[in-house]
Amino acid sequence: MNIDILVHTLATDSIGARAAARLAQSLATRHRVTVVAARGAAAPHPALRLPGNVGVLALAPSVGAGDRDDDSTSQLVIAGDPEFRRYNRADDGRLRKHLSGSGADAVVALSSALGAVLAQCRTPHARRIARQPAPVERLPESVRARWTELYRELDAVVPLSQGDAAAPEYQALRGAGVEVRHIAEPVLLAESPAKPSTGVVINAGRLVSHRRVDLALHAFARTHDAQPGWQLRVFGTGPLRRETRELVTALGLHDRVLLFDREAGEGDYYDADIALVTAERLDSARPVLESLAQATPVVATDVPYGATEVLSEGHGGLLVPVGDVDATARALERYMGDELLRTAHRTQALRTARPAGTEQIGDAYEELLTEIKAGARGRWGQRRRTGGGAPTEERRLPTADCRVLPDGMWEITLRGVSGTRTVRVKEQVRGSENTVDFPVGNGGTEARIDARALAVLGEGRADLYAVDGRGKESRLRYGRCTLGGARDVGHLGDLNHFHWVLPYASEGGYLRLRVWSRPSHAELMTVDYDDDRLRLTGWLQGQWQPGGEPLLLLRRRQEPARTLPAGRVRFDNGWFGAELNMSEAMRSRLLMRENWDVLLTDGTGGAPVRVARIADDQVVRRDVQRFPELVREEPTDLFGPDAGRAVVGLRPYFTADNELSLVVTEHH
Repeated sequence: MNIDILVHTLATDSIGARAAARLAQSLATRHRVTVVAARGAAAPHPALRLPGNVGVLALAPSVGAGDRDDDSTSQLVIAGDPEFRRYNRADDGRLRKHLSGSGADAVVALSSALGAVLAQCRTPHARRIARQPAPVERLPESVRARWTELYRELDAVVPLSQGDAAAPEYQALRGAGVEVRHIAEPVLLAESPAKPSTGVVINAGRLVSHRRVDLALHAFARTHDAQPGWQLRVFGTGPLRRETRELVTALGLHDRVLLFDREAGEGDYYDADIALVTAERLDSARPVLESLAQATPVVATDVPYGATEVLSEGHGGLLVPVGDVDATARALERYMGDELLRTAHRTQALRTARPAGTEQIGDAYEELLTEIKAGARGRWGQRRRTGGGAPTEERRLPTADCRVLPDGMWEITLRGVSGTRTVRVKEQVRGSENTVDFPVGNGGTEARIDARALAVLGEGRADLYAVDGRGKESRLRYGRCTLGGARDVGHLGDLNHFHWVLPYASEGGYLRLRVWSRPSHAELMTVDYDDDRLRLTGWLQGQWQPGGEPLLLLRRRQEPARTLPAGRVRFDNGWFGAELNMSEAMRSRLLMRENWDVLLTDGTGGAPVRVARIADDQVVRRDVQRFPELVREEPTDLFGPDAGRAVVGLRPYFTADNELSLVVTEHH
């Protein structure tokens, strides 16, 4: 059978795109499947891990997901639908043309907007199915009557949940002869509940008021005294981003909260120890399901269509009352302080999510497709078309999945290649041709990389290749990289220099390594504030020789260059503590805006070393961690008598290389 899946875009790792990728994965073992994207490039986002035997058709590859290529609003999407503004008349024409000539035996639309389009377009001899990704009661009242009228033209509708399936609108569809059947949202299941502990809490979703990210931040702040070593990662885009940053600063969480301006991916859920869902209402249980599927226990509010749809208390999660900060904080502390409980609930979480695995969902859709007849409903006739046959063979796209383990070992799983003998790491440092080869076993699909063997690579970047028996290199694309083990630095102990390597996806979707390699390194652990000082702590790695007078230095990046002492440093058995005097940089400014790099010297005459936060799982920290600005009044005339005073701000930040710097700005 030929099956088309309609989705808005595959160009991003969004919830909608992941739902399309997982549904395609569910069906592709038995059918020819094509994902039809209304917007965006044909190349799917690498993190989606779309199977190679699934086709992708981009109807508007040059039009971005949020762009408009004409000024006329859609005539097919219901006015008032939450996605109405996504589509226009040009989209109508492209979708209508595709559906009338696709020849598909079944078409599945994955949103209410695309479901309305499907109901109004000629799709000869195809089964027409719409999946409703949110409760129908969330649709505006003005939309529901039109939605019910249009969906009568479809062969089947898949509601969000069993509870949603009881809504009056679905009862009306049943009365009109439409098949209404709940099928869980398909998710990618983790291979095993055994994974490294990371000390990470994840909170993901749109930054809108009903998500209650403010409650998540307040609850997390209350855990600090009892559980100080944990980190909260907030994922999402939306209108409350500035307010969220301001609350992080107001609560003093600048060093414990990372804000990611994107949706969370499956790997982000896997790399967390706890998922925190604080929304006062949920349109879908998918955030809870994706957490459970990645063997991550959930602390979630007890709301309809959310955690209560998929789990009960203690079976992979803890339920808390809506809006209750104290109860949420207590549930977090319960998980944080009990690793045995987290381990037990990881197993329970994966077991709870298993019915939503791709294989099980494939069986459910197979049963639905068998029971409904093509063209039995609607205005386009009842002649049935057969064909499609077996799915196409998987396209050979050399791809590597990477899992970083706490002991410094990496597990590499190869897909889309055959006859591979070696995984080759080749550095991009100019003037160097260093390569490191690792043997491939298990039938040419798996390799283990010892991070210590990569210590010969110089600082910079490196690419990965699959090498066959004839020496032919195939550059590896980025698959799924889980970096939870990267925060453990135990494997650095036997190196006489600092060396850190992290995998990431290049702009072209290839697997690339960021390499840091330095004779000596000062790794930053904490940054605390008072009125005029920064207090820094961290650890030392490499060729340090404490013996002189250790100093913290500031070096102006702009001309005229200047280096000045900025604070006291204490060395203690491989650790350092330092106080940075803000006044030095503020009073030494010569420009309206200038940058100062933070360095550390052991006082023995060696070159100063940049203070940085590198030994972590973030390739670029500056986009996800922001420090508050310290503001004070300082003299404005730096070259003569004090003729007035200006407001001067100083803010620490991380550079593109994750090194600590300060920006000093004179405000007028």
